[in-house]
Amino acid sequence: MEQLSKYIENKNFIHWVFEPDDKLETWWNQFENDHPEEKRNIRVARRVLLRFRTRNKTLTEDEKIILFSRVLKQVEERQKSGKARRLIIGLLKYAAVALLFFSIGALLFYKHNQFDPQFLTQRLSEPVPENAAKLIRANGENINLKNIKSTIQYRPNGQLVVNNDTINSDSSKSASNSTMNQLIIPYGKTSEVVLSDGTKVFLNAGSRLVYPEYFKGKTREVFLIGEAFFEVIHDQNHPFIVQLSDLRVKVLGTKFNISAYAAENVIETVLAEGKVVMEKNNSSLFERAIELNPEQLASFDRTTQETRVKAVNVNNYILWTKGILQFENTDLNRITKKLERFYNIRIRFADPLLGGLRISGKLELKEDKDEICDRIARAASVNVVKKETGLYEIIK
Repeated sequence: MEQLSKYIENKNFIHWVFEPDDKLETWWNQFENDHPEEKRNIRVARRVLLRFRTRNKTLTEDEKIILFSRVLKQVEERQKSGKARRLIIGLLKYAAVALLFFSIGALLFYKHNQFDPQFLTQRLSEPVPENAAKLIRANGENINLKNIKSTIQYRPNGQLVVNNDTINSDSSKSASNSTMNQLIIPYGKTSEVVLSDGTKVFLNAGSRLVYPEYFKGKTREVFLIGEAFFEVIHDQNHPFIVQLSDLRVKVLGTKFNISAYAAENVIETVLAEGKVVMEKNNSSLFERAIELNPEQLASFDRTTQETRVKAVNVNNYILWTKGILQFENTDLNRITKKLERFYNIRIRFADPLLGGLRISGKLELKEDKDEICDRIARAASVNVVKKETGLYEIIK
């Protein structure tokens, strides 16, 4: 009965509950038949969502879903070892509390989650490809990016330029429910994007950026999974906000790097110029935001929910945008993860303890991956053996 929120936060599940059609009915009925152990979870999630829908309409459906997903996560933590009846009672108890918030001022409660619901539905709508980079436009158009490093520019006149080719909107295609563009970059590739306001974003391998084709409203917001370096155009009246799964980073005009890969437990924000403000998406009224000054790194631990700030050499975190990996007294395990993403290879350790070796140096990432592995071997005094295509093993 754990992890009910995986349904509450699933776009197809949401549509099935609120806007069912024959295709969704067939898919979810088949899913239940293939996963009988999930039937009870699905029915409880449906029951609670429908209970939410019948009440106060001040919040949109997506806003209610996101708010309640937070509630569900709290319930799950308290109900991991309980029986089904106890879990349902717990869910209804928390649902009643949440509905009370809806009736007496839900927007005040919701404000502290500070997460745009558009990003939640967008990031779940497309799987991350294994080797194909692509740009998904707001009108549903898919553009495959074949270059190792793609360049994308949104010009003020409305033109979109991809790898020096001008692409106009296809008016014959019906617009989807999506209002955002999605740039998906797999391992082995990178991308440089110029957003409609002139802000530059360098997207590293294994990353995804969700953003509007044109910024509207009081803020300029994007959503990031993975790693990116931002050069933000200054606009006093329209702050630039990078939304992450756990945090939000707010700036006016500055240069900074964010590493927020889903598989890693730590989110790192490094400031090169200007100033940024960081805060948790679910921060409380009494929780202070964290301000960073140039040459500082903020490390947020997803497990402990704690953030540590320290002074660093910024080049160690941003030179990847120029094809250079620089490191000082860094764990070998951390370096190999970066190389795996950049070259789309796998590197394993014959002895896990070897991953703790610390080395310093600089690597030109334009070099062949075999040569890079040889350089790592010499720096760490180990042997790197090529086992098969795309697989290397580090041995003593």
